[in-house]
Amino acid sequence: MKTASALCALLMVLTHQLIMAQKYETQPFEVIKTIEEAELRFYPSVMKIQSNGDFGSLFRYISGANEAGQKIAMTTPVQMGTPQGEPVMQFVLPKKFNKENTPSSTNQAVEVIESEEGVFLAVSYGGYTMDWRERKASERLRAIADQHGIELIGEPILMVYNSPYQVFNRKNEVLFQVNTSE
Repeated sequence: MKTASALCALLMVLTHQLIMAQKYETQPFEVIKTIEEAELRFYPSVMKIQSNGDFGSLFRYISGANEAGQKIAMTTPVQMGTPQGEPVMQFVLPKKFNKENTPSSTNQAVEVIESEEGVFLAVSYGGYTMDWRERKASERLRAIADQHGIELIGEPILMVYNSPYQVFNRKNEVLFQVNTSE
């Protein structure tokens, strides 16, 4: 009887996690091609906010610390990287935002930007992200790119889709921009 109760409780938790994971708008992309376990993707331009890796300042912006005092829905994924050697964290804003209607930040540490569209090579992995997992995913993408004649640009981008409180069904990705100017 205890086993059935435990199984029922586990199923309830997993169902809750799946429902919770679906409540956030996710950055759009189009899969161009699957290459081994990686995907070649096209990402359209979107509005983002970014800081020097400070989650709190970005969260305060979407909580209303912007010039409009507007609360903005959280989206997925949270993006992290070191494009110029310094840590950067970005939140993608919901698709209803554009250059004209995105409120400016009241905090100088938060910058509002419009991303450039681009093609990226991506690989997904589960669990909590850790340095070794990010390195392994980056190395795998570099190997796939080398084997298939794909030129990668810049540093890897880490994309985290889940709250740190979500234990099951976690999704993370590492992406590299691809040179398409040939």
